Amino acid sequence: MRKKTMKLSVILSAAVCLGGLGMPAATHASVVQPAAEASLNTPKASDSHDKLTVKGSAQFDGNYIKINLSCEGTLYSGNFAGITLDAKGKPYLAEGTIVGIDAKIAQPGGIELKSPRWSKDGDSNKAVVVLPIGWLNEEQKAGLAAGSEISVNVELQGIQEPYVLKFSLKQEGVVRNIQPPAPKADSQFEIETTRVAVGEASVRIALAVKGVPNIQAYDIGYDIYDNLGNELNSIARDTVAITRDTTSEDLLFGKINPAAEYLIIRPYKAVFEKGNTGAYKLDSKGKVVKIYNEQLEMKIPLK
Repeated sequence: MRKKTMKLSVILSAAVCLGGLGMPAATHASVVQPAAEASLNTPKASDSHDKLTVKGSAQFDGNYIKINLSCEGTLYSGNFAGITLDAKGKPYLAEGTIVGIDAKIAQPGGIELKSPRWSKDGDSNKAVVVLPIGWLNEEQKAGLAAGSEISVNVELQGIQEPYVLKFSLKQEGVVRNIQPPAPKADSQFEIETTRVAVGEASVRIALAVKGVPNIQAYDIGYDIYDNLGNELNSIARDTVAITRDTTSEDLLFGKINPAAEYLIIRPYKAVFEKGNTGAYKLDSKGKVVKIYNEQLEMKIPLK
């Protein structure tokens, strides 16, 4: 049952990236976008069997673990991550495609890293894996920052034995905790920023969304800009219902321009072609039409 579930999630995530479900990455909780590269140490590992070699390099900036994967071999020709299109344009999971990833920190007892997610990264033989760590407690984070080994099992379609990659990680740089701005509210929502953590290659922003049934919180997307007009690259989003009318949002974005003095969180709702479901409306440039809520915008000073 687990493998079937994982395979379905691969198809759904890939369909999102292709626009097949009409869901933009910024509003979908499990979509991954590759982050901007930073000057971090990159321990490497590889494993080979079944005429295929899987290689990986890992980075850890204190907010999340990023693993760049690649595969080498002649036996499989489909996409390493996501779906492959056949001659008729029909999507399918090719042999050699990632269908599951398990990751564990090798501390006493082992700590399994929750919610790993992966996506394409440049070409058909590459993938990027994001391992969020926001849910770890402070003791666990401190242990990981000081240096830990993580073991990553990569399951591929059509191959029985997983590929096992082991990395010795140590946090690069210092995570700066920024004073969160005051909550903002309109007639429906109240959004409170509970944490802002700036790492070497990313910024993590935690929000509490209150005031309406939590199912509606999923309708809100978040764009983040710096004062220079640069939009931050979205890496991952975790949305968790805490109570019926309170939702926790854990947003992970790419590296901040060192010259930036503040960030602006811009909550929005995407516009549908018809009604409140289905395909999203696109503008003349092919981008999703968004209605921004200025009452809920928040400014986060960085200096």
